[in-house]
Amino acid sequence: MKYNHRAALAASVVAVLTGSLVTTATGTAAAAGSEVQSDFNGDGVRDLAVGAPGARAAGIHGAGAVITYYGGSDGVSPARHTLIDQNVVGGPGSAESYDLFGAATATGDFDDDGFADLAVSSPREDVGGDANGGTVQILWGAAQGLAGGATVADPEPTRHDHFGAALAAGDFDGDGKDDLAVGSTSATLHVFKKGISKSGKPGAVTARGLPLRSATDAGIFNLTAGDVNKDSRADLVVNGLNRTASATDGKYHNVNYYLPGSADGPTAIGSRRMPGGVSGAIGDIDGDGFGDIVTGVYWGRATPDGAIGGKVLVNYGSANGPSIRTQTITQESGSIRGDSEDWDKFGEAVALGDIDGDGRMDLSVGTPRENFRTAEGMRYNKGTLTVLYGTSKGVGTGERTQYFHQASVGVPGSLSSGHQWGAALLMNDINGDGKSDVAVGSQWDDNGDGSVTVLPSDGRQASATVPGVVRLRGKEAGMDPVGYPQFGAALHNTRKVSEIASDAN
Repeated sequence: MKYNHRAALAASVVAVLTGSLVTTATGTAAAAGSEVQSDFNGDGVRDLAVGAPGARAAGIHGAGAVITYYGGSDGVSPARHTLIDQNVVGGPGSAESYDLFGAATATGDFDDDGFADLAVSSPREDVGGDANGGTVQILWGAAQGLAGGATVADPEPTRHDHFGAALAAGDFDGDGKDDLAVGSTSATLHVFKKGISKSGKPGAVTARGLPLRSATDAGIFNLTAGDVNKDSRADLVVNGLNRTASATDGKYHNVNYYLPGSADGPTAIGSRRMPGGVSGAIGDIDGDGFGDIVTGVYWGRATPDGAIGGKVLVNYGSANGPSIRTQTITQESGSIRGDSEDWDKFGEAVALGDIDGDGRMDLSVGTPRENFRTAEGMRYNKGTLTVLYGTSKGVGTGERTQYFHQASVGVPGSLSSGHQWGAALLMNDINGDGKSDVAVGSQWDDNGDGSVTVLPSDGRQASATVPGVVRLRGKEAGMDPVGYPQFGAALHNTRKVSEIASDAN
């Protein structure tokens, strides 16, 4: 029988993570930077890294772990993996209770050696005498896969907690080297630039203050990187809380800020406020060469007086950054299946990738709180995946729309309550065929062990009935299943959705 650490983990994670998923699109208009993307072992095929922030390490609950699966012509396989926790990373730090190692991750070739590296945060790491100060470590890519690591020093440890609560990578200054953007409980964004050495020392560090609330339950929730204005520099969307001058209710409101890349990194010059929403992706959906910004608003209404079912906003890119051209997508749009019901959380996770190889990004949307009625009764918070295809006019919501859940033909798993299938998403080409496959995280599958389901591209669309469909479970790769590991709560290039653990309460 599992020892119930659910309440403890919930309390720990809610205090840290009230943000959402960040997915950097693969392909055109992805985060400008290295060509290696997520190929950690340099074999020419991208790999898949999965965070399990609640996993035990050396018997310590909530220490966290990351498991990386190496891609091949057959996709990813449980037989090809590396399991890493803080006891084996190298550098300062060790596994401690509720460090939550793996709560946020991002990929980039930070040391410019031709292998992709993985930045991993432990937002509740105690640093010296600073409780919950947080730390960020980089796991280095190599021919044998991820091996060794280094800690990136917090430049202002006394000014915030939960350093690394949000991560994003890209070449923000256009020097050809990947940079790392790091968020915390403060309103200051830190960017580590011009390469990061094997010792963890960056070439330069910049700080950008933002008009966001700064508190232990606020700060920077989410970071999304990608080239919106087609200048070969990665731009950044920063999510947090703010109170506008026109607000009369005395409350803070969710808000995003677009910061274009520049020779000095993300800059306030040309920046602008964007609609609120806490899951994001950037990629070229309509094929015009500009990156389009996708924002999930899981508390959004389908209509002004409708259910709080969630919605997805698309701001199309231009030479001047986000344009006035927008698109709103809900479960009521076009041929999208399901009805918009209170707290379905449509859009809690979004991801972009080119499934059909037409050069346009396609969109995956998770609805992790979708319920199902079966002959045996209701199944609550089961979760679904909606796949929408890019067109020259934007996101298509017509007949090509796909809909998956764990009772769909070919999808592994069972239609039980509480899995929250679709709470994390990643689209990436993990079998080397040039087309994106869809990875679907379900952190409460298997009673909190968690799982990741991979649905490959069949060349035309996502499929659950072709070779390469797999359900990954951390315990099969050596992860300690005691407690609630929540394997699949974070996927690389992603920032996990709100309240990793509290959704189970």
